[in-house]
Amino acid sequence: MLQNRLKVFSEAEMEQIHQNALLLLQKKGIVFQGDDAVTCFARHGAAVSDHTVFLAADMIEDALFQCPPSFLLEAPEKSRSVTVGEGLLIHPAGGEIFIADPDGQRHSPILADYAAIQTVYQYCDEINIGGSKPLNPIDKDDRVKGLYLTLAAMRCCNKPLLTPVEEMDERQLESLKLYQILYGDDDIFEKHYVTWHPVCSASPYCYPAHASDGIRLFAERNQPVVLVSAPMSGITAPVQLYSTMVLALAELLAGIVYAQLIRPGCPVVPSASLTYGNMRYATWECAAPDTALLLGGMIQLFRDYYKLPARAQTGVTSSKTVDYQAGVETMQSFLFTALCGVNLTSQSVGSLANLLTLSPEKTVIDNEMISRVRYMLKGMTTDENAFALTDMLKTKACGDFMTAPSTVAHFRDGWQPTVSDWRSYDAWAADGGKGIQETAKDKVKEILANAPDSLLDPCQEKMMTDYIRHIEKKYNIV
Repeated sequence: MLQNRLKVFSEAEMEQIHQNALLLLQKKGIVFQGDDAVTCFARHGAAVSDHTVFLAADMIEDALFQCPPSFLLEAPEKSRSVTVGEGLLIHPAGGEIFIADPDGQRHSPILADYAAIQTVYQYCDEINIGGSKPLNPIDKDDRVKGLYLTLAAMRCCNKPLLTPVEEMDERQLESLKLYQILYGDDDIFEKHYVTWHPVCSASPYCYPAHASDGIRLFAERNQPVVLVSAPMSGITAPVQLYSTMVLALAELLAGIVYAQLIRPGCPVVPSASLTYGNMRYATWECAAPDTALLLGGMIQLFRDYYKLPARAQTGVTSSKTVDYQAGVETMQSFLFTALCGVNLTSQSVGSLANLLTLSPEKTVIDNEMISRVRYMLKGMTTDENAFALTDMLKTKACGDFMTAPSTVAHFRDGWQPTVSDWRSYDAWAADGGKGIQETAKDKVKEILANAPDSLLDPCQEKMMTDYIRHIEKKYNIV
């Protein structure tokens, strides 16, 4: 492994940021619009005024002490389970409202597009987690859309699967029923962590009712909660990057406390999703260097100060197409946060246009990009076997090592691309002179053509489809 991570702050600066967040929580407080949340906080001794909750330092410290630094997120295929909080894990994009065609044109997605991207996730080795809601299909009724997305993910991917991001109501609980069918165990949530619920605060200083309900209902079921604070500097946060960080941290700490009041020891993953507000265009720029600094600083706090898994929204771009800008911004964003030690990333595969568009072709290109970064993070082997002393002593001056025993034994050890082209110009031109986008387009076609119709057991799938039809009938959905 590399010997050092990038550090944005000194130890004293991290302490100062924490103390300033505590100051906000004590003097300004955080609004929890859900009545259950306010009642819970008051019952445990927090100061409450209407729906504003004021938190003392000792309550925050108790909650942080209860949070596990890592946990096992289980997959339908057990060998694909992952430990969140160790190493670097990649999960799908989320929230994109368009899908990009291979020619770069965008359109509103349908369920078949969602299923296709889940299939791509299944066969991209660098993507560790599937499911979620990287696309929002328009051809299914909102009341049952989450059920159809969950079923499609389960049919196409056997990695750990995240529930679609829905406002917290019975729709989320219905999606969880499909997990019980998948694992064949009504008590699966008490025994194992198999999904999680992402909760977004509404910056500044607010958890909407559906967000606080999401924390409560998933923590009650012993499933991890991902807390996402996403203030934009100069827009929903002060223009200074430092102040934006303090605000985000205060919101996250409040969410952590609530989760631990509901279920002590429930895993909580804070997310660095802050962005730079571009005041020139009144836009938010997820790939700005300013955003990278915000994310890097939060990652350091999560890992080094709070000893929690560090999630970040990274590997992103404001480019509208898969071009040079997309490559520069995606690599800048992802590499910086990886070097800062991020444990879990969202939006890192396929996202375009500041999270508005998803590209299957960019997904397979980003899969290679992640592979490059992971290879570098491993560092260089320096043991005795890595020092080819015998060959070095035998080789004459101005000679070569092409046929040396160490070369023959290890010439396949180095990293190799999956969609980039490293051949000579003549070989590349003779093979059609394809650019990386066209190669990625062919790769996506190959993945989809060779994938099975479903990874589910037929009996399981019938139980799931029957359950969905039951819900549709209950709500008169045709």
